[in-house]
Amino acid sequence: MSPAPSRVAVIVNPTKAGVDEVRRRTVERAPLHGWTDPVFYETTEDDPGLGQATEAAAGGVGLVIACGGDGTVRSVAQGLVGTGVPMGVVPLGTGNLLARNLDVPLDDVDRALRVAMSGRSRGVDLGEVRYTDGEGETHDDVFLVMLGAGMDADMIAGTNDGLKARVGWFAYVGAFANTLLRGHRIRVEYSLDGGPDIHTRARALIVANCGMLQAGMVLLPDAVIDDGLLDVLALRAKGALGWVQAGAVLVHHTFQHRLSPVFRRNSAPGAEKERHQTRPLDFRQGVGVTARVLEKPAAFQIDGEECGTVTEFSARIKRRGLTVRVAH
Repeated sequence: MSPAPSRVAVIVNPTKAGVDEVRRRTVERAPLHGWTDPVFYETTEDDPGLGQATEAAAGGVGLVIACGGDGTVRSVAQGLVGTGVPMGVVPLGTGNLLARNLDVPLDDVDRALRVAMSGRSRGVDLGEVRYTDGEGETHDDVFLVMLGAGMDADMIAGTNDGLKARVGWFAYVGAFANTLLRGHRIRVEYSLDGGPDIHTRARALIVANCGMLQAGMVLLPDAVIDDGLLDVLALRAKGALGWVQAGAVLVHHTFQHRLSPVFRRNSAPGAEKERHQTRPLDFRQGVGVTARVLEKPAAFQIDGEECGTVTEFSARIKRRGLTVRVAH
């Protein structure tokens, strides 16, 4: 006997283009995959998804689909932690970093809905962070992709929202160039898993759950979304030579990631975990990381969302703390 149909909840960011198509396609596709009675929730400025996801899970739905950018996806994920309800993703934002790292279809609402409704469930890690902002207030949050203090957060803060809506992730290029020219290095100390403090000056300190950025650029090649580890990068590039070295390493990592599976299988043991490390780039891994900015507060971002400034933070990985829907 076939299992009884289950309800699906769809949480949409109403400010994003494509919301009407999401509603129409959901109603059309749900019965094709054994889902019934789609219920729609809209995010608000005061509640970008956490409350809606919590309510949907408490109402007994079998699947929650987050439709929006990385901020919406992160908030919905936070509401589903501990519920056992899987999350699907329909990327409608600019970065769509989680979708990229999970190979969820981009720029195709119907295909993304199909993956959400008929794909397989996969347990992925969830980052948990507690940070103190520049005003001394403490905040608790989660992250699915990465957080960062310094240059990357400055770049996000300096990107025009209207330009993002018009040209997508290309809007970050100008902000990157501006940050590169005007940015400064931050003095920071950090440690992993209670180990010794590492003191450095860096353009950015990045803590990641997965490592792919826009355009398929691989920032952290060893970052795997279900390995139970955080990947930490101190970007210490200084001067033209330092940036050339850092850029060459990132290009190498990206091409390495794109190697065909056959080539990877024929590579020497451990080749896939190889990473090129130079003075401008310091890679480390651990279950937890604590960091403190030693001079003035640094700009801070979580999953591509501007979060003001930070003076200190601690982050830990929650092993397979979230279930997501991915392609078979």
